[in-house]
Amino acid sequence: MSTQDEQDMTGRVALVTGGGSGLGRATSIRLAAAGATVLVADIDDDGARTTVKSIESQGADARPVHLDVTDSAAVDTVLGEAFAEHGVHFDCLVNNAGTDRGADVVDVTDEQWRSVFGVNVDGPMHTSRAFLRRVLEQGPRHTPADIVSVVSISALTVGSGAAAYNASKAALLKLTEVLQTETRERGWPVRVCALSPSAMNTPMMDQWKLPPEKMMDPAGVASLIHRAVTLAPTMVLQSMVVTGRTEFYPR
Repeated sequence: MSTQDEQDMTGRVALVTGGGSGLGRATSIRLAAAGATVLVADIDDDGARTTVKSIESQGADARPVHLDVTDSAAVDTVLGEAFAEHGVHFDCLVNNAGTDRGADVVDVTDEQWRSVFGVNVDGPMHTSRAFLRRVLEQGPRHTPADIVSVVSISALTVGSGAAAYNASKAALLKLTEVLQTETRERGWPVRVCALSPSAMNTPMMDQWKLPPEKMMDPAGVASLIHRAVTLAPTMVLQSMVVTGRTEFYPR
């Protein structure tokens, strides 16, 4: 069983994409409560500021960061500035930003398809690439840096009406597995985790009108992200699927 000291993040800096709402907000609050300085990154400035205010009201440290993860140049700039300011203390990236625009294959437009893939696949690739490059530039580390990619149970199951979302999350899972393989084979001082939750009570799920009992509390999922990035340095949580107890999985 872990102790509170083992999960302490004092002195660490974490960047959470999509931190302005839902799981991103819950994760930002959780990591900040554990002692981390959290860079709350979102394209929604008001949402990011609201998250930061909630964190600061608890006496913890956070800063809002405007970030469009689909813009690779902007990602490079934002992460470059974070590393310039925080150095080796910036050692945690949570790829949480995601979007879902439900439609059957016959109805999905090119714009819908590309926008979903832009956020859900291109975004994590941009952030992970920029993060890894900077970590490697720093040289050897005593403890590994962490990347957590929030995938989805939709990467592993099949459902109608969400072709772009399901396909993009499957692609993100494979990208994350490639990152895991490369960090291991290259000996990079980074560990990479894929977390695949089922439906959570977040704004993105409003379009599906699920009953509350079918959705998980994002705070509970945030606690798993916190655990993944505070494991002993010799351990890595490769992949985890988390569902509500009423979820039919495997299907």
